[in-house]
Amino acid sequence: MKPVYTRLGVGLLCLLVASGCEEEEPSTETGTEETGEEEKLLSFEVTGQVLDGDGGPVFEALVRVGGRPETDVLTDADGMFTLWYTEIGLGEPAIVSSKQGYRAKGVEFFKPETPVTLILREVKGPDNLEYVYQDPGDGQESMNEDCSHCHTSFVAEFLSSKHSQSAMNPLVQDLYAGVTAAYEEASSCEAAGGVWATGVEPGTEETWVEKCYLGGGVLPDLNENCGGFEQGMCDASDLQEEEFPVAFGACADCHAPGIDGVAGGRDLHEAVGLAYDIGVHCDVCHKVADIDMTQPPGVGQRLVMGRPSEPGKNTFVWDPVYYGPLADVPNVIMGGSPQPKFNESQFCAGCHQQAQEALLPGEALDSARWPDGLPVHDTYAEWQNGPYNQETTQCQWCHMPANMERTNGVDIASVENQSITFGFPREPEDIRRHIFRSPLQGEPRLIDGSVYVSLQTSRDGQDLLVSASVANVGCGHAIPTGEPMRALVLVVEASGDCGSLEPIGGMTIADVGAARAQGVVGDGLTSAGSTVTWSAGAAAATPGDVLRVVSPTGQFDDYEGVGLFADSALSAEEKGMEILAPVGSASVISVEGDTLLLDREIAMDTGDVVYVGDPAPETWEDGEDARYLAGMAGNTFSKVLLDAGGQRNVAHYKAVDIASDNRISPGQFALTNHRFEVPGACTSGAVKATVLYRPIPLEMAARRGWESRDYTIATGRADW
Repeated sequence: MKPVYTRLGVGLLCLLVASGCEEEEPSTETGTEETGEEEKLLSFEVTGQVLDGDGGPVFEALVRVGGRPETDVLTDADGMFTLWYTEIGLGEPAIVSSKQGYRAKGVEFFKPETPVTLILREVKGPDNLEYVYQDPGDGQESMNEDCSHCHTSFVAEFLSSKHSQSAMNPLVQDLYAGVTAAYEEASSCEAAGGVWATGVEPGTEETWVEKCYLGGGVLPDLNENCGGFEQGMCDASDLQEEEFPVAFGACADCHAPGIDGVAGGRDLHEAVGLAYDIGVHCDVCHKVADIDMTQPPGVGQRLVMGRPSEPGKNTFVWDPVYYGPLADVPNVIMGGSPQPKFNESQFCAGCHQQAQEALLPGEALDSARWPDGLPVHDTYAEWQNGPYNQETTQCQWCHMPANMERTNGVDIASVENQSITFGFPREPEDIRRHIFRSPLQGEPRLIDGSVYVSLQTSRDGQDLLVSASVANVGCGHAIPTGEPMRALVLVVEASGDCGSLEPIGGMTIADVGAARAQGVVGDGLTSAGSTVTWSAGAAAATPGDVLRVVSPTGQFDDYEGVGLFADSALSAEEKGMEILAPVGSASVISVEGDTLLLDREIAMDTGDVVYVGDPAPETWEDGEDARYLAGMAGNTFSKVLLDAGGQRNVAHYKAVDIASDNRISPGQFALTNHRFEVPGACTSGAVKATVLYRPIPLEMAARRGWESRDYTIATGRADW
């Protein structure tokens, strides 16, 4: 029976016969009977040497058959290697070598011409400040020399992600310049106490627009030589040299890392072109040569940049290099250089782990309390200290899910055309989607199913007791995480066959849940019967609003916290969340001068806290405008930042301390207890719990003219 060989067969067979190899290695051919013919796989030994550009041996360089990690070997001190190759009859077989700090090299072959010599080109430092970041394209098929040409889907996914919007995000730009979009003309801006002035339009170099400067910002608050009423705005067109801002809060280091030139320490307003339009884009990430956790976050610091400095050939100004997680990307256009940290959570820590010193001039942290800086953004540490700190559950596992339908990262690749040009077949975990999935992305959304809420009820005489548990069952980090302005709001409501039940004990939603106005009885606020005299409340309230009154109890929630607040040695009081018990609520009927008329009387005592808020809806619709909920029965889960004056819930650039952090760590749960009054006519009813995700604080959004929405991520119900 005539043997059938693979594509390499005839010439290779002759060579093997001439050398007698088939007699010495009888086990290198295996056969199976198929349709009357025997099919054989050819196997043979490949030897060679890996050298650097100067002709010296490269020790412990990895060598493999392209796409087959099971063949991996390391070179010896002389750069020599030996590996076994089995022909599979698909694509162009290749031997590939790589090592960190070098560009991978591959050689395709049609016969076992050994020894094979592979020359690795070193990526020489330092980071090239003359390099101009390259446009990845538009995520559409094209013949342009950009990322979209081969990695069309990756680019399209990236352009749909929040990473692509990091620099142009209006929240970032407003907080940076100290402006608000709430006022669009000079008169309303100035009436609110702002300054109507001309400043640069974000994303441009010399386009000037009129803006309302109000509420402070990174530039006016960090720089003493600009941004004041008697000075020019820090982004004005006519600033004198002595007025130029010099402190930038490191905002651009993570939000606009693609600014050409010096990496790090840049003014966010320098982000124009690609740096503004597509934020943390392909050519930025894949120029990260390493992660140095001893440095502050951001480009040029913890993100160690390795832009190529060696001159290129043909159409390349610089010799290409793209760092990535794969060890066998020898395509010369890529200049692939392996960096395994791309597959590790530590790569994300390049920006998503931030402990800062006090940023405002003249202010300082309590060094005993915060010896390593104030952890305003602690996502990596939350993962690192939790149960998901496993090799197989890195950040990328959720935020860059594996693509089960692709052969590799090249859109036109197949198993049949595998080669140096088209890449090699990969396991799904090596073909990760570049969506950088955010909490509200996907169907279902990533945050859906992340928490589980359960309720238990009991009776204490006529009163109804409710215990609500909120568990973090699906996040590898605390929930919520990242930007400290994010919060979860738990709303607990009880009803019976006699209608809604009034809360009379237990925890209430803190100021994190937002109020149109907040005051304290006896401090500019008095009540008599169903009327309340309160100038700030009267200025904020309209008929239909709800006045909610809570009372400090002197008792503190001993929650399971995050970071410092997870320390079991801390007392409940040191954890900083006093329980404010419900006193009562009433609807506002009318507002006359400084007086609010209510639909019922609330028995208030001196020291009680009063909130003006929104009534609860009949149903909590997902994605509706956020409501002012402070004072309702429930709880809030957030990191509460303090400025030097003790003001709560400040932007992180102002923060010098943390009042509390009761966010829920992975695998942990929070328990809150509530008491409701049950009228004698009530015989049965139900309790409902709703967990809302609020990514943008409502009060800050109102001041800045932003949109704030609540997203329903979990509900629970119990009958009584």
